[in-house]
Amino acid sequence: MSRIKAGEQLFYGSTAEARAAATSQQKEKFHMALPSSAVVPAWMEIMSRMPPATLRFERSISDGTKLDFLPFYERGGNGASKILCVDAAGRCFIHAIDSGSSQPVPFLSSSKEDNPICFSIPSPDAPNPEQSDALYVMKQLPVSRNPSNFEVLKYSDPSSCEKMEGWNWHRLPSPIDYVDVSLVKSHTLLHIDGDPIFLVSSPEGSAIGTHCFNTVTRKWFKAGRWTLPFFNRAEHVLELGNLWFGICNSSPNHFCAIDLSSIHPDKAPSLLYNWQDLDLPEDWVLLDCSFVYLGAGRFCITKIFEFGEDEDTGHPTEMGAVISGVEVVPSDKTLQMVKHKSIFYNFVRDNIVCVF
Repeated sequence: MSRIKAGEQLFYGSTAEARAAATSQQKEKFHMALPSSAVVPAWMEIMSRMPPATLRFERSISDGTKLDFLPFYERGGNGASKILCVDAAGRCFIHAIDSGSSQPVPFLSSSKEDNPICFSIPSPDAPNPEQSDALYVMKQLPVSRNPSNFEVLKYSDPSSCEKMEGWNWHRLPSPIDYVDVSLVKSHTLLHIDGDPIFLVSSPEGSAIGTHCFNTVTRKWFKAGRWTLPFFNRAEHVLELGNLWFGICNSSPNHFCAIDLSSIHPDKAPSLLYNWQDLDLPEDWVLLDCSFVYLGAGRFCITKIFEFGEDEDTGHPTEMGAVISGVEVVPSDKTLQMVKHKSIFYNFVRDNIVCVF
């Protein structure tokens, strides 16, 4: 695990400086031929190596499977600096990034396979504010043979449940309409009548639509036949017009925003903003993407690509990540996105699995 200084490496000193740099880059691009797919664009900074590792992880078994890193994304609680590390067998431990401490937690009841969905909220019944975060984890494709598609990790008080004191997993009901039928393509959090609600959405065009899980009543209900326009996770940012932000599923080089403050069964939320955050050669193939909200209108967006082409096989020859800083700012009763810096890291020595 390495740490970059996003404020220095991804952002200019001010919004005005970022706008001036963007104008200058546009002029350069106008007079510059587009690079071939095997060449990193000249306007992008290159990070030759990752910063020194602050922590190293190893799998408990050497079967080629990867580790999953599940951040406690909730910025309002104590979980902003925690991450859960999970291997293929369901072994887990929590690492607190700021303090540098780690502690084991019980095994998952069952494996959630690759890239499980996760979100965190403060747990109202936690005995200690320092253990008030609850991390919810769900398989992307729930299956009927697995009774533990969906679980929550929270710190238990023996007086209020049958578990021993400490971090414990609790099984939750699966979203029935998705079981053995559809994967969860995107998800987010919202509040309805004060209750934290977990929203999951099927792929675009699917009849499954969007469903909600009430974390208080622990019951699922259908939000509508429509689907969310996001790739993977979206985040609610109150200070930016009370909107939900994420990477656009249909145009993954775009960052978008919608209003989910009120949802209707028969009417899909309108796409309010759709900004291009990255301009790359068309034959760069996107493999994965994610983002983190840093506060103060600033986002860190990470995208992993294959590019280049082997003349004999036609297969891509290079793989790397583009990490970008963008800022969303109010402007005349609307919002604008301002691009800051983008850095490229080539996957030669190692690769990037998760950015949080």
